[in-house]
Amino acid sequence: MSSHPAIAVLDVGFVKHPDLPARRVIACRDVTGRRVVPFRYGDPRSFAEHGTRTMLLAAGDGHGSGLVSPSPRGRVVLVKVGQGHRVPRQAIVRAFRWVLARGAAYGIRVVLCPFGDDPERRGERSEIPSLVRALDERRIVVVAAAGWDPEGACVSPASSPHAIGVGGWDVEAKRPARGPRVGVVGGVLKPDLLAPAVPLVVPSMDGRHQEKAGGTSFAASLVAGAALALVSKDPRLDREGVLVLFTGAARRIPGQPPALDLRALFRLGIPVRRAD
Repeated sequence: MSSHPAIAVLDVGFVKHPDLPARRVIACRDVTGRRVVPFRYGDPRSFAEHGTRTMLLAAGDGHGSGLVSPSPRGRVVLVKVGQGHRVPRQAIVRAFRWVLARGAAYGIRVVLCPFGDDPERRGERSEIPSLVRALDERRIVVVAAAGWDPEGACVSPASSPHAIGVGGWDVEAKRPARGPRVGVVGGVLKPDLLAPAVPLVVPSMDGRHQEKAGGTSFAASLVAGAALALVSKDPRLDREGVLVLFTGAARRIPGQPPALDLRALFRLGIPVRRAD
C-alpha cells in the first residue's frame, strides 16, 4: 500500500487544469462501460466542467487561480462515472468495486461522491450501501453530497451511516442552503455536516481567473479535501475519527448539522485560501 494518501474523485469528467498538475494525478479510470479502462488526464473526450470544479475544490493548489484547496499537495485519482448530468447506478457500483480492489495500491483513503444513487424501486435493492460499508471497513472515508433528491431527502450514499453526508451552507445568507431535509436515517442524524455551498468562488476552466458557482456537490468537495488533509497528517484516522474532528471544530446551529466553515478548517490546521 502506498504511504502517501490519495483521494478518488468520482464525477462525469475532468479537464486538465493549471491548479492540478499532472504529476499529482496518479491514475485515471473510466467506469462508464462494462469494463474499467484507463484514460489520459487531459483527454478531450473526458471533458466536463462539473468534475473539474470538484477536483479543484478538493485538491487544487491555486497555481493559476490563486484559490488553494484543503489538500493542495494531495495525490488524486480521477474516476469518470457518467456522461453529461447522468451518473448511472451501475457506474457507481463499478467505481466502488474498483476502489475496493485497487485502492490500496494507490493509497486511496478518501472517496468523493458529489452525486447520489438512483432511488430504489419496489422489489429492487441497490448494492451501493453495502459497498460503502465495505469501503468504511477498509478505513476509506466516503464523503458524499446529500442534496440531489428533488423531494428533499438525504440520498444514498450520503444517507449511509458509513459515509460522511454533506449538506450546503449559504455563505451570503448565513443559513443552510436549499437542499436535503435534516432527519434521522438509520439512527444517525443526516446530513452529518454543512459546508460552504453557495455562492462559491471557483477557478475558471482555463485557470486564468475566478468565477462563481455553487451546489452541495461543491460543499462535499471541500469536506473531502479536508478529510484527505487530516488523514495525511494522521493515517490512523478513519471516518469516525475524521468526523469527530470536524464536528468538534464546526459551529453548532440549533436544529441543524454542525457547520464546517473556513475558520473551522483553520482551527484544524488546514489553511485554505479562498475569496468567498
